[in-house]
Amino acid sequence: MTVLVYPDVFYGTLTSLYQTLDVPTLLQLEKAIVHRNLRNFFESLAIFDSFTDSVVIEPVVCLEHTWTLIAQYRFREAHTIATRGLSARRKSAARNENHGVAIVLRALLAGLDALVERSTHRCFESLEEIHEWLKHIVVEDLTDVQVWAVNLYYYLPTLVQQTNGTSPFRTLPVSPANSPDSGITLLRKHLQEVGRFNEALFLLDTEIALLPSKDAEIEAMESLRSSCGFESSSTQPVNYIQGILALKLVLVYAELGDEGAYREEIFNAAAALSVTQEDVGYRSTLLRTDTWLARLELGRTTGDGPAPEAWEAFADYASEVGDYRVEVKALSAALEAMISPDSKLADEILPEDREMLRERLDDLYTRLGRFFQKS
Repeated sequence: MTVLVYPDVFYGTLTSLYQTLDVPTLLQLEKAIVHRNLRNFFESLAIFDSFTDSVVIEPVVCLEHTWTLIAQYRFREAHTIATRGLSARRKSAARNENHGVAIVLRALLAGLDALVERSTHRCFESLEEIHEWLKHIVVEDLTDVQVWAVNLYYYLPTLVQQTNGTSPFRTLPVSPANSPDSGITLLRKHLQEVGRFNEALFLLDTEIALLPSKDAEIEAMESLRSSCGFESSSTQPVNYIQGILALKLVLVYAELGDEGAYREEIFNAAAALSVTQEDVGYRSTLLRTDTWLARLELGRTTGDGPAPEAWEAFADYASEVGDYRVEVKALSAALEAMISPDSKLADEILPEDREMLRERLDDLYTRLGRFFQKS
């Protein structure tokens, strides 16, 4: 008889919702989250697709499924999953047990409306709803579901491009007296101080998008890395978190043209993620993807920049592994290299080559369901 063991280490950030799942489903969900985090999107989504209809609408499964599709840039499909989950919440007798799940689902749908249809009114409605829910809750009392809500509170305005991505209610969470920090930075620092490293990392991408400089980004990443350490007794996957932070720093240093720091962080990332791969028993697309991207960015910073063909080759790879976010980035960079007046190759590129690349990018946006303005 197979014995199913409850995991010691969790990769998910919504563990308070795991109580609704049986152990086999929980283990499969964690496996799907690990694959997503390692950018093994096909493996991750195969697990989500294998769940029964009753499991798919479980709040934590629906939220993680939606987030996986968003990470892959499959916005239209993410919209469908979130809509189904919200509809199930409305019908469920237990819907009032955690009404925050519905708030988060509505916020996700608002963001997807902005991405798919360029409709932003629901974003403002969700900002109001989240603010009303959390405006009196101090940082120490925020649950994991509320952390998701705060993350979306600062993410949604970046989609509607309001005042450089800042929220009109820049007061969440409630700041302690005399605190030097506020908003999402305050929350991220609190989470890392109390050992909720997965959630702190979850907030980091949104926080970084709001920071004023590369130095501030490095400071935020190093702060989390210092707090996290390599705590073998932790229920958090600290080696994975260390690897992710190192990869983020690789890209920042590449963009700054700091080759020494860039190479050091590649070494750190490879060492940390090799431990993660041994722990979980899965390969990782993440390391190859991010180091390839960083190498191209370093070339753009320190030299004449990679040729369009180099970016297109990277886009082809990203398409093969299902990382459509990176494919979009690579195709956009290839097009920029073709049309840049500073490019030494601009005069050698035929107009039909540019048009073919534009059509490929536009077709990709159409397949993903993302609104775009035709160039």
